[in-house]
Amino acid sequence: MNDELSLAGLQLDGREIDLGRLRAGTMLGLMGSPDSTTSVVLSAAALPHVAPPPRFPTGRRSGRLRVRSWMKSYLREADAGSGEAASAADPSAALTSFGLRPDVLRSRLDDLDATDRARLALAAAWASGAKWLALIDPFGSVPGHLRTGLRGRFAELVAQEGRGVVFSSNSLTDHTIAEAGVADIEKDQLVALGSLEQIVTEPRGSLPAELSGVNVYSGLARKGWLSIGHSAVRARTELDGKVFVTLGWRAALLSLDEHDPAFTSATVFEAIVTGLRDRGSCLQAKLSPVDTEMGLALDVDLADLAGVARTQTDSTKSDASAESAEDSAATAESDASEKPTIGFGVLHPGLGATISELRANVKVGTHVFVEVDTSALHAYPVE
Repeated sequence: MNDELSLAGLQLDGREIDLGRLRAGTMLGLMGSPDSTTSVVLSAAALPHVAPPPRFPTGRRSGRLRVRSWMKSYLREADAGSGEAASAADPSAALTSFGLRPDVLRSRLDDLDATDRARLALAAAWASGAKWLALIDPFGSVPGHLRTGLRGRFAELVAQEGRGVVFSSNSLTDHTIAEAGVADIEKDQLVALGSLEQIVTEPRGSLPAELSGVNVYSGLARKGWLSIGHSAVRARTELDGKVFVTLGWRAALLSLDEHDPAFTSATVFEAIVTGLRDRGSCLQAKLSPVDTEMGLALDVDLADLAGVARTQTDSTKSDASAESAEDSAATAESDASEKPTIGFGVLHPGLGATISELRANVKVGTHVFVEVDTSALHAYPVE
C-alpha cells in the first residue's frame, strides 16, 4: 500500500483545500472552528482506505448499548470505507494496547467514564486495521493527568506500525504529536498550514493567537515604520509591505489616571472596558479605544493570581548588597516593617493596589488609559 496519502481536494464549506501529503507513521493536526475542523476530518475519512472517526450515539437510550455491539457496528462501517476486513478481527489486542481489558466489551456505554470512552474510540479505530485514520478531538474528554500518557501511547503506536492520522483538537499540547504539521481552519477558511512552532509564534488566525496569549493585527511596514491601521501606536522595523503584528497580553500598562507617573511615553490612549473574563489564573479585560486613530483594541491581563506580592524595596535590594554591614542591617530592619505597596497578583497598580480595589474600580464600561510597550510588537510578513 502507498506510504503517502494525498490530502489535496478535501472539502471545506463546498470549496477544495489542499493539506499536502500525509506520510505513513505521522499525524496531521487540525485546529480552529470545531464545525470546520470536523468537516475536514470527515472529508479525509471519505478518501479510499481511510477509517472513519469513531463516534458514540447520542440518543436517550443509546447509553444502554453494549460496547461489543457498538464496536461491531463501527468496524462494519470501517469495512465499507477502508476496504479492510475489520469486522472479522478480534479487537482484544487493540483494547489492551490502549489500557482497556477485553471484558469491557460486555459493558454498556453508560458504564464507561470519559477517559475509557476515549480509549475505546482509539482502540476501535486501531482495530479497523486501516493504514489511515481520521479522528475528531480524540483526547478532548481526557483529564490532563491521563491525557499526556494516552496521547503519547497513541503517537508511539502510530510511529511503530506506520499508520497515518488526521485529527482535530484545539489543545496546543495535543498538537505536539502532529509531526506532519498543523492546519489552522477558522470560519470555513484555511488560515495557515505549517509546523506547530510556525502556527503559534507567527499566528495568522484568532485561535492560535488566543492559545499563545497575544493579540494579532494586520499592519503595514513602510519607510522603516510599523503601523497598525490608523493607530498612533507605531514602532521601528526593517520589514516592508503588509505584515501581521502580535502584542502580548502583558505588553501594556493600564491606569485610571491619564497622567500616571508610571507612563513613560507620549503615546497613551483612552479605552473602554468592553468585557471581563477569567483565563487560567488571570483576570482579563477586553479594551476598545475611544479614538481609533490613537489606540488599539486589545485583550490584556489585569491580574495574575499565580503571581506574588511585590514590595517597594524589591528594586533596591541590589544596592543594599553594596552597603556596609551596619547599613545593611538597618535596611533589613526597615524592610521587615514595610508593607507591600503592590498587592498580591496585581499587574497594574494604577487600577488598584489590591485585587479588591481592582474589582471595585474596573467594570464593563470603565474608562482606562493605556500605554503599549512598542518594543513588544512582533511583526512578520503576510506572505
